Amino acid sequence: MAVSSSSPLSRTLRIGIVGFGPFGQFLATTMMKQGHTLTATSRSDHSQLCARLGISFFRGMNEFIEAENDVIMLCTSILSLTEVLKSLPLHCLKRPTLFADVLSVKEGPREVLLQVLPEESDVLCTHPMFGPESGRDGWNGLAFMYERVRIRDEATCSSFLHIFESEGCRMLEMSCEEHDKLAARSQFLTHTIGRILSEMEIEPTPIDTKGFQTLIQLVCPVLYTISILFCLFVKKGESNALK
Repeated sequence: MAVSSSSPLSRTLRIGIVGFGPFGQFLATTMMKQGHTLTATSRSDHSQLCARLGISFFRGMNEFIEAENDVIMLCTSILSLTEVLKSLPLHCLKRPTLFADVLSVKEGPREVLLQVLPEESDVLCTHPMFGPESGRDGWNGLAFMYERVRIRDEATCSSFLHIFESEGCRMLEMSCEEHDKLAARSQFLTHTIGRILSEMEIEPTPIDTKGFQTLIQLVCPVLYTISILFCLFVKKGESNALK
């Protein structure tokens, strides 16, 4: 169900990013433009890039956790989420913190977050339904799914959601179960067709129809889709097909 996350009292946040890969960098650029203060940590050394962007980069997890972030945004891979969370010195948190993930599959990550994070930590599961390619010209009209899994600090949660709403995103509040059910049907089909076209090495021609051009556009995004995500959609799609 689509709802508004309107927050007239949104405030500037201190946001820590765990996993400063291409997607984390993509989100960080807009957050910085909005005036938020960012910190980051990652397995790879992104200190020079962060310095250019005005972001504080921490190689050590202790220093990152002790930086008193309002929000810790998890931009890890699906496979590494549990390992990364357990590697965080959560006992060093100086105050209750909102943890928000941005992974493409939701049910599994939600359970991991609830199992690993301290009870006093807030949990927000999200999926920006776009990336560096589809969102390169702005986020207006692009879908942003979220579930308020465990929220006590409504002000911080609303301010974080406002980052995306203020950019024109379509704010969709739904359960992680519903998200994965819908994703298994839509993204599974998109990725399947895209992978087939990629394997066929289809290329544009001078006489392409609009319909064919639309199919070609499926190829590039799929090339950035990791195998595990595709397999999860296959599994989910097969399960829904039997219902």
